[in-house]
Amino acid sequence: MNQYYELERGDIAVDRDMEVDCDIGQEITAYLETWFDVDKKFGLHINDEEDTWLNLYAKYNPFADTLRLECEISRDDGSEYFDYEPTANEVRLIKDMITEQIQKEYEQTPQEFCNDFCGDSPEMGGLT
Repeated sequence: MNQYYELERGDIAVDRDMEVDCDIGQEITAYLETWFDVDKKFGLHINDEEDTWLNLYAKYNPFADTLRLECEISRDDGSEYFDYEPTANEVRLIKDMITEQIQKEYEQTPQEFCNDFCGDSPEMGGLT
């Protein structure tokens, strides 16, 4: 993280397994590996809790060019959820990293990935 607690490329990794919401066929969900101090970034106090971790999910719509981040604090006895509003620099970085991962793994653009994931008829759940 930089001095303003903004995420940088070395702070996260985009998991290769991504999904597309086939109800609308336009939103990619990507798990982001967190290689940064989540307590410091999000103002949490979970680093000292045993069997507690943060899951970070990016919800990217390449058609509308939107990104939102969902956070899940997982514990043995349940989970808590909250949204994080990324900065403009973080939005650009995460969109770029998702695009790069899709290009690397599937040799597609994010839009092509969405279309192929759900088929040509997203409203039909990929059935043609």
